Amino acid sequence: MSNSQVISFRASGHFLNWIEAQREEGESPSQAAMRVLKALASGEEVKVSTAVSTTLSTQSNDNLMSTEVSTMTPEVVDTQIETKLDPILQKMAEMEERLGKLRA
Repeated sequence: MSNSQVISFRASGHFLNWIEAQREEGESPSQAAMRVLKALASGEEVKVSTAVSTTLSTQSNDNLMSTEVSTMTPEVVDTQIETKLDPILQKMAEMEERLGKLRA
């Protein structure tokens, strides 16, 4: 028997842009994130799109707007996700260990 529970998180900035880039036809951002995470967890090869993010900034005294466009390769995205996800997974492992001790 397997356990399941609802997991939700808020995404913004580059991470949200990356998730949006992974969406398949008719898929919501949540569904895309779940599909990618399931594939990663099962060891499947995950085909990811290159995410492009745009940062807009305005100068203080005029109406000029500068646009900086940076391209994030899948490798960069993987590294960023791994960097952010590792501490969370470590925390979860610690909590699971403590929970196991409490049950014993």
